[in-house]
Formats: sequence, structure tokens, C-alpha cells
Amino acid sequence: MKRTTQKSWAALVPLLAAGSVCVAAPLCQTQKLGVHTSKMCVEQTPFKHDYYTLWVDDSPIFMLPDDYVEKVALTHTVPEDGAIEFPLSKQGTPTVTISGGCQPISETQGKGTDAVSLETGRVCSFNWGKEPVVKDLRLSFE
Repeated sequence: MKRTTQKSWAALVPLLAAGSVCVAAPLCQTQKLGVHTSKMCVEQTPFKHDYYTLWVDDSPIFMLPDDYVEKVALTHTVPEDGAIEFPLSKQGTPTVTISGGCQPISETQGKGTDAVSLETGRVCSFNWGKEPVVKDLRLSFE
């Protein structure tokens, strides 16, 4: 019985190692616009959705799958009391919206009937109310 257990574990180790190799480290790009620093990251796993994370001034703002990051509008009602708010939410309006998106960049590979269009990256732009926080930030997939 002990020998069978050892063989089972020995067979599992390469499979577990291979599974962890498939998950790549996030691809991140940083951009400074005015006094604000933003970072867009994409986490890619083969045969699964990619996940995009927006950070502004070292605070995570959202994480969305690739299907929903093309056109984003997140609206927040700013309370009148002394609630904790992101500085960018204080723009003198009762609501503030983070809007924008990450548009796919495609490239045609092959010729004629063998031609296929592949997504090779995304270009992201986001505004926080009136303030641009990400502008034409390019994430290229290798």
C-alpha cells in the first residue's frame, strides 16, 4: 500500500508543476498623468479569461474579465458627510464615474484562406470623472 501511494505522488508532481507553469505573472504597465500614477495589469491563463486590474495611486480600483473591460462605466455617489473617499472622487459633483476601456489590438496572420485574426494586445484609456488616469496605455501580448 505504501509503495502505491509513493507512485501516485510521483506521478502527480509533474502534473502539478506543469499546471503552475501555465499561469504567467501579470503583465503590468505604469503611467503617470499629472500628479496621479496608474497601473494596468493583465493576468493571462491559457484557455481562460484574461483579467484586467486598474490601480490608481497604489489603490486597486477594479478587476474585470476581458469580456467586460472593453467599455467600462462605474458610477459612485459621493456622500455629503465626512466619509473616506478617494481624492479623485472629490470633484465637486454629487456623482463621479470611472469610464473608458481596453480596446483589442488585432493582427492578421497567414494569407488567403489560411488568414486568421489574433488579438495581440489592448490599448487602455480611463477617466476618473474629468481627470484622465490612463491614456492610450498599450499592453502587448507576446
